[in-house]
Amino acid sequence: MAGILDVVVVGAGSAGLGISYLLKQQGRDHQVLERGCIGETWRTQRWDSFRLNSPNIRSLLPGDSHDVPDPWGASTQHQFVAYLEKYVERHQLPVITGTPAEELSRDDELFLVTTPRGVFQARNVVVASGSLNCPKRSPESAELPATVRQLDSSAYRNAAELEQGAVLGSRQRSIGRPDRRGPGTRWDARSSWRRAESGRLVRHYRGGDIFNWMTLSGYSRRTAQGNHPAIREAAAARLAWCHPHHQPAIAERPGGRVARSLLGY
Repeated sequence: MAGILDVVVVGAGSAGLGISYLLKQQGRDHQVLERGCIGETWRTQRWDSFRLNSPNIRSLLPGDSHDVPDPWGASTQHQFVAYLEKYVERHQLPVITGTPAEELSRDDELFLVTTPRGVFQARNVVVASGSLNCPKRSPESAELPATVRQLDSSAYRNAAELEQGAVLGSRQRSIGRPDRRGPGTRWDARSSWRRAESGRLVRHYRGGDIFNWMTLSGYSRRTAQGNHPAIREAAAARLAWCHPHHQPAIAERPGGRVARSLLGY
């Protein structure tokens, strides 16, 4: 490949495209390499009824206007892929699709990124391929009997593919949020209860989206230092469903400014 780039970005998902926009703003000569299409994992590793956790207004990439339709709605995977494609067009980002990065090596001060199209030379490389390409299972999963079917989220599409019986999951990506599952999805109450115990935030509170409350309270603007687990434990409030038939509870700890903001005092 001709020329030495400032940066090669691997992956044309939301992270890679956001970085590309900022690099372009700085006048950095760069290329974004994508093994498939723009937003590949969003296209191929999401279930049919998938929706983003964050509302549309909180899912914008750098440089885009906050004047969006349905700001507190949650996009489907197809809507988000369309957004990523338009983002590339709107900001004219240098994305090369169908170009997997097969090898990354060093040659003195340069990085060499080997692809089927040739070798890209760059002073810097950003790997923005994400962590969802390969399923990760707990060691205990190997001890389950063969009669228990284990299905990773990247392969799950809809409830019609599942056998009769309860569906158990410990994480959001096991099947999908119970408040966003599609028609016919089976959900096991014990799984939902476990997630509530683990501190999952309710999505709506006092007529507002929880992400908006987190912004108004200042919680979402905390610094990296403020997000240290010990600091969160001492200062953060938590909204969680205590019981399916109860109202959301607020657990305030010493210095819980978030809780006071949410409660209005």
